[in-house]
Amino acid sequence: MPYDAAPPVPADFKEVLAHLASGVAIVSCWDGDTPRGLLVSSITGLSVEPPRFLFCVRKEAASHDALAASAACGVALLGAADEDEALRFASSSRAAERFAPDRWRLEEGPPAYRGGLATAHCRIDSIADAGSHSIFIVTATASALTSGPPLVAWNRALRALEPHPQP
Repeated sequence: MPYDAAPPVPADFKEVLAHLASGVAIVSCWDGDTPRGLLVSSITGLSVEPPRFLFCVRKEAASHDALAASAACGVALLGAADEDEALRFASSSRAAERFAPDRWRLEEGPPAYRGGLATAHCRIDSIADAGSHSIFIVTATASALTSGPPLVAWNRALRALEPHPQP
């Protein structure tokens, strides 16, 4: 394929992106007294010092504006056991099922998921315009870690990644 060819059409490039395997996370924040959140598959560790994540949010997402107006957010990196929670946050039709007190801490700081492989309370440091999306850079102010197999997004589906057997 020649590299001086025309750029891919959006539908073709969307297919390319669907084949990029990535971890998934729920990003949560407060909108006044109302918890808001969304599922992201664009999260990556940005640095250790300072402890930062980078993730992207589609500007049309229902929680985008609340997140952009917040000073802090919660990040929950999801494991295989969290697939149903991921689906709640991926579907606007299931929005009423989100933030159940048995699954979420809603007392102090940003809304915090009780599950996941790792959770962090984060300060939102900067937001960059990236066309149809905003790029959020956040610094973790607290974190917790558990063990288990991760949940990943690949080819428009969520999949549990099985651990590699130890020799």
